[in-house]
Amino acid sequence: MNSLVVGGTSGLGLEIAKELHGTGDVVYVTGRRELDELSLHYEHFDLAAADLPKQVHQLVAHLPEINRLIYAAGYFQEGRVTDLSEQQIEEMINVGGRGLIYFTRSILEKQDKLDELVTITSTSQWTPRKLEPIYNFAKAAAAHFSNAMAEDGRVGKVLVAGPAGMKTAFWDGTKRDDLDKMLDPTWVAGEVMKLRSDDYKYRFAKIMREPPRVEIVETR
Repeated sequence: MNSLVVGGTSGLGLEIAKELHGTGDVVYVTGRRELDELSLHYEHFDLAAADLPKQVHQLVAHLPEINRLIYAAGYFQEGRVTDLSEQQIEEMINVGGRGLIYFTRSILEKQDKLDELVTITSTSQWTPRKLEPIYNFAKAAAAHFSNAMAEDGRVGKVLVAGPAGMKTAFWDGTKRDDLDKMLDPTWVAGEVMKLRSDDYKYRFAKIMREPPRVEIVETR
């Protein structure tokens, strides 16, 4: 089985990629940074590319059939809507939403099926925050798009997992005073693997902290 982890070169995406490799999957990971994990197949990819649909199409075209798509791309962005430049807004929408759409689209155009889609969102999917309006938009849109894809007969199953803040490079350069309370991405990856192991068409789960726990909101 072949898995593609978009945003799989660091943080939660990398931990999920390693978990999938441990189950026997051939795992392809994309990102902008080189990868030291020799067991994973690294594909350089920039989700902020101006010609994103074309770049996604070309990457998917040269990969083998993809059975599982895990979309774990994301980065921290803070600022009121008027504080952010047009470039910052466009890049967040590309990384948080358009990339997911075009990877899913290209895979289905190529092979007319996708056994599994796993979309990683965050608590910003359902919690509005004054300084994260574009991030809120991207995560909520990604979740709802994934929910809709569960209604597409070509997609076998869909998991949307929204974790709270994790101790990753996601928070580099920010002034956070709660890093010691954040989730361990290795633990979160293990919980994602448990969530995707059941038989269902669609599942949405929150992965919360204080205490660390999983709350399954919907399964159908």
